[in-house]
Amino acid sequence: MRSLRPDILPKDTLRVRLTLWNTAVVLAMAAAALLAVRIGARAALLRQADTVLRGEMNEIELAVRKLRLDTAAVVEVLQRKAESHESRGWFTQILTEDGQTVWRSDLCPDTIAGYPPTSTDLDEIVVQVGDWRYLRRRLRRPDDSPLRIRIGMSTLSVDSSVDAFVRLLIPVGLALAILTPIAGYWLAVRATKPIDEILRTAAMLRPTRLSDRLVVRGTGDELDRLAATINTLLDQVADHVESQERFVADAAHELRGPLAAVRSSLEVALSQDRQSGAYRETLAEVLEETNQLSKLANDMLLLAETTDSSVAIRSTVVDLAELARRTVAMFAGVAEERGVSIDAPAATSIFVAADAGQLRRLIGNLVDNAVRFTPPGGRVSVGVDRDPAKGEAVLIVSDTGHGIGPDDLPRIFDRFYKTDLARARDDRGRSGGLGLAICKAIVEGHGGRITITSDPGRGTTITCQFPDRKPPKPANPAVASESIGFSLPTIPA
Repeated sequence: MRSLRPDILPKDTLRVRLTLWNTAVVLAMAAAALLAVRIGARAALLRQADTVLRGEMNEIELAVRKLRLDTAAVVEVLQRKAESHESRGWFTQILTEDGQTVWRSDLCPDTIAGYPPTSTDLDEIVVQVGDWRYLRRRLRRPDDSPLRIRIGMSTLSVDSSVDAFVRLLIPVGLALAILTPIAGYWLAVRATKPIDEILRTAAMLRPTRLSDRLVVRGTGDELDRLAATINTLLDQVADHVESQERFVADAAHELRGPLAAVRSSLEVALSQDRQSGAYRETLAEVLEETNQLSKLANDMLLLAETTDSSVAIRSTVVDLAELARRTVAMFAGVAEERGVSIDAPAATSIFVAADAGQLRRLIGNLVDNAVRFTPPGGRVSVGVDRDPAKGEAVLIVSDTGHGIGPDDLPRIFDRFYKTDLARARDDRGRSGGLGLAICKAIVEGHGGRITITSDPGRGTTITCQFPDRKPPKPANPAVASESIGFSLPTIPA
């Protein structure tokens, strides 16, 4: 069986469905309204008939009481009533207390005449039997002997009036049945017109035309919010594509230098015969450049992993303060060689739920940058604290280095971005420009925030704030200790 292609599917499927739904709802409401009108009209006419019956019954009761009529006189009164309303199908009937018929008019149907009295304890009751409706009331004659009198009428005239009224409304219903689909389709076209515009614009979107955006009409309705949401998504896609293109270009630029150096060294070595020492020196240079390439590749891979939201963070119980102290101890020799003093955090424990390896990389990058860009005689301080008001663990790395200029500060966390000072110091300690970008990705991957403040000529401070997550309690504390390379103290219950 051949499948339907998108280009031959009905173009107005949504409009047709909206039209059908609108028509069905309107016709259902019209039918319900017509039924309600019929029931209401019949009930109103029956109430009016009951009022007339009670009025006639009141006249009979008044005559019986005031004129002190006997049974024969009551029969005579009822006979006149029946004859005067004969054209309306009225009938009357007199019954004794036990339900025996004393007299009935000629129009009194047998079904009513033989219908047994109900609720004999009630003085008055209205009863509907088939197409007949009557009012029965207990009357007392002058000798106090009770009589039950029925005055009724046929309800066929009521039903006929209701049916005639409904027949008058049927053309209105037919007009609704004809006009509703037309009006519904017109409304559906108007309602879905913005969707057509969205589809046309979306169909024209191309990777090379990421600046195109949907038109926001300013109505504030759902379609406007949909267009605004899609525009926001397009903005994010455009930013991501631009970022990736810039990342590829920067990566190629960073790789070009070491590769050119390796090629140049090898070409020089092969250009003529040399002594073994010269070859060894060339191989050492090539090895240094390949190490730099390996470090850059590892940094790029780590940055890709830390910015990938689908990669789950292996959270364990980590003592952030102890991890910072051990990282400072690892850089103590380098700092001493450069003539820079370094302060470790206080001997307190601050536990967080985090990936120990990523936190170790974060602190190492921050301390390495601080030591490399602090002149001899300067100081690097690493502090860890907890903010009780915000429920956050705070890591602070500050130095007394040259600082960062205000023009460079907004882009300091961008990939491959280097300040002029960093470029000038590349010969002493080469950097691919990914260190702070990796730090930012690690902190944000843990749901935290990283901020930087700098005063040119006086130093820089980087603050990392981690959310106060309840750390998972390990079944074996040695497992968590092994992941960060030290023993965790027992937490009091």
